[in-house]
Amino acid sequence: MDSVLLAKILLSFVAALQCIGPIRADFNQTHATNPLWTPHARFHVVWQVLSQSGISLIALALIWVFPSPFTIWLAVILNFNWLISFVATLSSMSLYDGSLKDVNGIKPFKFGFGGSTLEVDTNVFGACLLTVVNTAAVFVLLSNPDAVAAL
Repeated sequence: MDSVLLAKILLSFVAALQCIGPIRADFNQTHATNPLWTPHARFHVVWQVLSQSGISLIALALIWVFPSPFTIWLAVILNFNWLISFVATLSSMSLYDGSLKDVNGIKPFKFGFGGSTLEVDTNVFGACLLTVVNTAAVFVLLSNPDAVAAL
C-alpha cells in the first residue's frame, strides 16, 4: 500500500471518530439533554460538539478533496487540536471543579487484565487511541517525504 494513502486512511479514521464519536456520546441524556445540567452547560456542550465535528469535516476535505503537502499536515494539526485540547482540559480540571465522569454519564470501558478488571474512562481511552493512530500517520508521512511532496 502507498504510504501516503495509508497515512490518509489513518488521519481519516481519527477525523471521522472525532466527528461522529462526540455526537454519539454527547447528544443524549448523559450530556446535551441531561436534566441535571444547567441549560447553559447543555448549550456549551452542543456548541463544542458541533464545532469539533466541523473541524473534523474540514480535516477530511483537506485530506481527500484538496490534498497537498500543506493540507495533509494541516489535517494532522487539526486532528491533534482535539487531542491537545483534551489533555489541557484534563490537566486543568481542578481550576473549574471538573470530572471525567458523571453520575448518569457513560460507563467506563472494562478490560480483563491479569485476573482482575481494569476500568478505563471512555474519554481517556478514546484520546489515547486517537493519539496513537494520528501519531502513526505522522510517522508514515515522515517515512516517505518524497511521496508527500508529490501530492
